[in-house]
Amino acid sequence: MTGKITFARAALALAIAASAMPALADAQNEQEAAGPLTLREALELAARLNPGLAASAHDVLAAEGNARQAGVLPNPELEIEAEDFGGTDARKGYDGATTTAGISQQIELGGKRSKRQSVARSEARLTGWDYEAARLDVLTRTKQAFVDVLAAQGQVALAEASLALAEDVRKSAAERVKAGKVPELEETKADVEVSSAGIVRDRAKRELDVARKLLVANWGSATPRFANAAGSLEDVGDAGSLDALAAAVERSPEVARWTDARLAAAESLRLAKAQRVPDITVNLGVRRFEEDGTHAAVASVALPLPLFDRNAGGIAAAQHVVMAAEQKESAARLLAATGLAEIQGRLDTARSEAVAIRDGLLPAAQKAFDAAQTGYRQGKYGHLEVLDTQRTLNEARTRYLEVLAGYHKAAADLERLTGTPLNTIQ
Repeated sequence: MTGKITFARAALALAIAASAMPALADAQNEQEAAGPLTLREALELAARLNPGLAASAHDVLAAEGNARQAGVLPNPELEIEAEDFGGTDARKGYDGATTTAGISQQIELGGKRSKRQSVARSEARLTGWDYEAARLDVLTRTKQAFVDVLAAQGQVALAEASLALAEDVRKSAAERVKAGKVPELEETKADVEVSSAGIVRDRAKRELDVARKLLVANWGSATPRFANAAGSLEDVGDAGSLDALAAAVERSPEVARWTDARLAAAESLRLAKAQRVPDITVNLGVRRFEEDGTHAAVASVALPLPLFDRNAGGIAAAQHVVMAAEQKESAARLLAATGLAEIQGRLDTARSEAVAIRDGLLPAAQKAFDAAQTGYRQGKYGHLEVLDTQRTLNEARTRYLEVLAGYHKAAADLERLTGTPLNTIQ
């Protein structure tokens, strides 16, 4: 991105819109495949089939049409006039009439047409930036929805593993009760834990169903067809230096579009000043005198007198639009810098916490649970010790998934802000 969106890029948007139209007409045949779904496939589907993105591409088409129309000359006018007929005496018929046929053409002065076309082209570039922003929004929502599906799949797997562990503990409790080593209350407690784990598993499955539907909604579908989302959330690498990311932000739609907005405002101001110059209308024609059948040429020039309207209000408004655009450009840069710092903080926090959980908490919790489970079978520990370590392990695993999902969602926000893919999901 160079800070200006070209008509080549706008043409690309139109090509996307053209490819989206037949897909939307036959959306049921253009949904995702029935097998595993990768992030790349999900992004391609959203870019091709998202209705809002297709609408935004048509906005680019409309803006290009307006830019072409802005450079068209005004049409000439054909005027036919008949005088001195249908009266009294010698003017009773048409024999004494005078007929004039002429063509008038408005001639714009002050370079209005070229300036008007420059304004329209600037607005088309802004529409192109709007399309680019809409595209990034769709891709960001799709990636974050994909992350939610991966996290929900992980939660289902954790819930099923917890249910299996609870059933294993119940089996051990039943064996110890049968051997007379512990009272029946131990087995009853274990049954309660199995029921509770089953409820958690069912809730995780329902949440996964919702996450799947939210994902496919990004490409206009209501019913998921894919079997599962394929990918890993384990990669929590460094997103890059703040200076490099800040340079990327300058080229993103969040900031770069305001350069074109300021230029468009300046073009509008030039057009407003040009409109102070009045246009002239030239008329050329032929007059026929019916009395003797003779002809004569007719010519006229009409020039408005700028006594009352000098477009002072329009010029003042355009000047304020220029100043507003300059301030909005500064505000966009400040907002982008603030957003970058906030996202970078979220990434660093999530990355540090994920590494700490992965390298420290999870191994320790797993070791404690394994020791408690082994000790329970050997009669060294009671059911409460096993239950406590199991809950600690489950909480650590759940928290790890939540932190990973938060990291990748922050990475998606960073991609949106910088316009640079990070490829964090493998």
